[in-house]
Amino acid sequence: MERPDDYPTSSQPEPERIRTLLAARLEQFNSLIVLSVSSALSNTWQTVAQIARQLETPEKRITVIDTHLNSGAQGLMVKLAAERIAGGATHDEVVKAVTERLSRTKIYVCLNTLLYAVRGGRVPNTVGKLGIKLGMRPIMTLDARGHGAAFGVAFSQKGLTRKILRLARHAQERKGVEAYAIVHGGNPVLAAAYEAELTRITGQKPAFIAEVSAAVAIHSGPGTVAVCLTEREG
Repeated sequence: MERPDDYPTSSQPEPERIRTLLAARLEQFNSLIVLSVSSALSNTWQTVAQIARQLETPEKRITVIDTHLNSGAQGLMVKLAAERIAGGATHDEVVKAVTERLSRTKIYVCLNTLLYAVRGGRVPNTVGKLGIKLGMRPIMTLDARGHGAAFGVAFSQKGLTRKILRLARHAQERKGVEAYAIVHGGNPVLAAAYEAELTRITGQKPAFIAEVSAAVAIHSGPGTVAVCLTEREG
């Protein structure tokens, strides 16, 4: 990642790999539920949905959900689905539980710098260079359709932290936080600091704390921390 002339890239899984995976799982289970990364960020959802239609039969159902989310926010939905399945919920009940929460689930990514978002192609070069020169540290999120969007900006880590904690307090005061998670790019110290403050604000521990995937890291960069939360139904 520190070599801009040879910057890593990501690509969606090959269709045949998806087909092999789904076909193998259909031999194990009566139905499948696939929670895909936002279709606005990747063509993975479209490919999986197409192959699922080819493999699905009246006896073997496959539901592919475009979460319009990514990273830890998508992970919250996967965790919810797994818990409902473990609790004996039916296929339709799991799908309903997940889809009802998608619009109430958000991710707020605190970027240390715009440098890696520019190198990864998420931010235009001209905008990124100006932001880097000014020392901007943006908060990125996904809108209702799953597109990346800037949510706010600060000029220091303390400023970012204040804004993120303010968002969490507003969510708690407005409807309450049903669940939240913290993900980071090699920054466990800051993730632990967020955990302490968010536990105090929400009255609960995070559903999980995890490092981001390589695909997310090449766009966000080292040191990034993101807070993902699901608000309660109002």
